[in-house]
Amino acid sequence: MFKKGMRVLLAAAAVAPLLFSTAWADGLMTIIVNDPANPYWFTEGEVAKATAEKLGYTATVAAHKGDTNVESNLIDTAITNKSVAIILDPANADGSVGAVKKAVAAGIPVFLVNAEINQEGLAKAQLVSNNAQGAALGAQQWVEAVGDKGKYVELFGNPADNNAATRSNGYETVLTQYPDLVKAAKEVADWDRTKGHDKMQSMLQANPDIVAVISG
Repeated sequence: MFKKGMRVLLAAAAVAPLLFSTAWADGLMTIIVNDPANPYWFTEGEVAKATAEKLGYTATVAAHKGDTNVESNLIDTAITNKSVAIILDPANADGSVGAVKKAVAAGIPVFLVNAEINQEGLAKAQLVSNNAQGAALGAQQWVEAVGDKGKYVELFGNPADNNAATRSNGYETVLTQYPDLVKAAKEVADWDRTKGHDKMQSMLQANPDIVAVISG
């Protein structure tokens, strides 16, 4: 959780000078995150809000919870409220493109944090961590803790977010170097803690001899 929190703080810190350089004196900053029920996304919204307010803006935080229709409606609200900028953790790499286009067409700059969309040059910035490198480093530490033999399972993130596949592939680059480590199962948990718990329970029942789990 500490490392995740640091990524959020770094993203917010990166956004701040971009906003400051525009010379906007004040105004409403709309911040849209995924699901604040998850501590990661809650922290993301709170840090972005605090940073915006420190720069002199009024800031609001809303959540799309992975629903692109909700996201689109929140963008409409931001346009109606004459937001000077939008900080967005997009719901879907492809499905969020239209919402970002709508905001840009209305003259509102959009800054993406944590996740990206599959279109460059649309948002003012796409601020994401190096998930491939981070996953590879994490997998190396995982092997040191778990050992180089035995069965394990993987909990996969949200397939609609490029970060999930990037992290999973980063794990694979390391773990496939150990032939005695066998992936017994892989389930999609969508970064949902309840779903992750249920999927993990099922995998444990089907594979009682696993030695570890890896999750991105």
